[in-house]
Amino acid sequence: MLLAIVGPYVAPYGPSTPVGAPNSDPGGKAVLGTDYLGQDVLSRVLYGGRSILVMAVIATALGLVVGTAIGLVAAYSRNALDDTLMRGMDVIMALPQILLALVAVAIVGPHAWVIVAAIALTTVPRIARVARGAAQPVVERDFIAASEAMGVPRWRIVSGELLPNCLGPLMVEASLRLTYSIALIAGLAYLGLSANPNGANWGTMIKQNQFVLAVQPWGRSRRSSPSRC
Repeated sequence: MLLAIVGPYVAPYGPSTPVGAPNSDPGGKAVLGTDYLGQDVLSRVLYGGRSILVMAVIATALGLVVGTAIGLVAAYSRNALDDTLMRGMDVIMALPQILLALVAVAIVGPHAWVIVAAIALTTVPRIARVARGAAQPVVERDFIAASEAMGVPRWRIVSGELLPNCLGPLMVEASLRLTYSIALIAGLAYLGLSANPNGANWGTMIKQNQFVLAVQPWGRSRRSSPSRC
């Protein structure tokens, strides 16, 4: 994450700046060599995580907000609403994240907002289950009953009493969901479902340059001798 944030500011070249022959050796202007278009690999690596990280943070934040709200409401309601909400979350969890994302992108198109919305949707049920599990013991505590007896509105009990007592588990789960979101976005880019197919993106870079591995891992354009392979 630090590399993705700081990388663009220390990259020696722009992400689309040609600096030499395609698939050239490391050295000279290109410390890590060049890719199949002659662009600096190091610069593209430093730029490549920014878009992934931004999209992952937004998707995780949306999933955290919606999932937390659903989980807290379900735990506090303690009635049929609880069962209805959580069964709906179970249905979403039964489908693989990558499958839902692929379906959404295939129907609407590889737009950034579509990818973010699809990943946020798949994050919601996992956050909701953690929020509900953390809130259930709190709901039974005396200060919740006292607030209800005093006539405190339900939304204030949920936001002012339940939420602060569940933040610890929610923050841990959010950090895990963020890592999964980063991997999923990069995976979609590797499959060619990136919002910017020609932009610097770690998943896209692997897809575009993987054929060079059959010749030389460093991306060498000239034929290597058998002894050096």
